[in-house]
Amino acid sequence: MLILTGFSLGCLVILLITTTRELHRSSAARVFAVFLIASFGFLLHPLAPAHWQWLTLNLQGMLPALFWLLCQITFRQRLNSFSVWSLMALFSVVAPSVARCFYSHQNAEGWVLFLGWELGQLFEFVIIANGFWIVLADWPADLVEPRRKLRALVLVFAGTAVLWVALAFNLGIAHAINRALVVSIAGVAIATFLLQGRFSELSFQSGLTPPTKPEHNEEPNENTGQADFQNEHAKRLADLMAEGYYRTEHLTLKRLAGELDLPEYRTRALINKHLGYRNFNDYINQLRIAEASTRLITAPDTPILNIALDVGYRSLSSFNRAFREIKQATPTEFRQKHSAA
Repeated sequence: MLILTGFSLGCLVILLITTTRELHRSSAARVFAVFLIASFGFLLHPLAPAHWQWLTLNLQGMLPALFWLLCQITFRQRLNSFSVWSLMALFSVVAPSVARCFYSHQNAEGWVLFLGWELGQLFEFVIIANGFWIVLADWPADLVEPRRKLRALVLVFAGTAVLWVALAFNLGIAHAINRALVVSIAGVAIATFLLQGRFSELSFQSGLTPPTKPEHNEEPNENTGQADFQNEHAKRLADLMAEGYYRTEHLTLKRLAGELDLPEYRTRALINKHLGYRNFNDYINQLRIAEASTRLITAPDTPILNIALDVGYRSLSSFNRAFREIKQATPTEFRQKHSAA
């Protein structure tokens, strides 16, 4: 058991060291580092002296909320800091920590037991489920290949490990050897991913990044043909969108790839590496909202619903949500502001 625990601790140390180089520029890396520290608490709890077990309990109680937050920051196109999910995550961490200062879990009863532990335990499973959903929801639209692979890794290993932590912590069904085994399997998988250099390719900041301009060499080389191929398809994509193809309802990456007569992976790489977008939906929304913004100003008498439908949205609510994310204002506020100007 001690050998397996030591191996698990070694995996966590490797992960923590590998993550440190990203701490200064990535909020997700900082959350991941805290997640690793909380994992130390889960792993060491059976070995900790009795007077230190309050600390290991508080640390391992943070794991479900940290898993949810890590999924939010890494895989969500835009982070929503104020939501029902964030309140549940916060409650699941704070409530038992505060209750533990005045009562022990074994002696608590009634409203103290419900508010201090049971409600927080329920929230833990809810936010873990939401974390799984975040990983799955935008998977088809994710244009960053290393991040697509990371989704599978998080879903299979890290998510399963966190779910086991929640079961072990709340239902008391895990022994120390199980803790070490779970951390070892998840740690080895994630450490392998990091040490292959794939983590360095990930930008934890979602949304649009400035496109990188391809370098042009004076002398022809083996990459020239590939660059010409990319430029040709980039022009076809630009021409297609200039014709208003982005207005197509239910537009998916697969449908666009078929229109361009390209495999999905090539279309994904084209939009990601040539244009700098990290999410297909964000790429389409940028084009739609750009046209809608112009029409809101140049056609002040046209109903907003008509503009929303014209640019490809199926409902006013989805248009308003996308517009606010990009312009930080509702369509009505945007039109009024520019009308006054």
